[in-house]
Amino acid sequence: MRTQTDNEARAIEHLIAQIDSIDQWRDRVGRRIVVLFLIVFVAALALLVWVVRQGPPPAPAIPEGPRAPAVLHNFPRR
Repeated sequence: MRTQTDNEARAIEHLIAQIDSIDQWRDRVGRRIVVLFLIVFVAALALLVWVVRQGPPPAPAIPEGPRAPAVLHNFPRR
């Protein structure tokens, strides 16, 4: 049969193990931020490569035929 001190010692060991696991979780925050930055950077780089590979947009087609001169209105001032 376990004594009270054995139960307390096991509880303390369990508590220490939980605290250590929380500390390990906190220690990985910097690593997660770096990984997230790298993922975003690679995605932005892939998007940039995709845009460059698409090439410049085609120039607008100029319709053939006669052209009318631009109309400029000289509105009277009030």
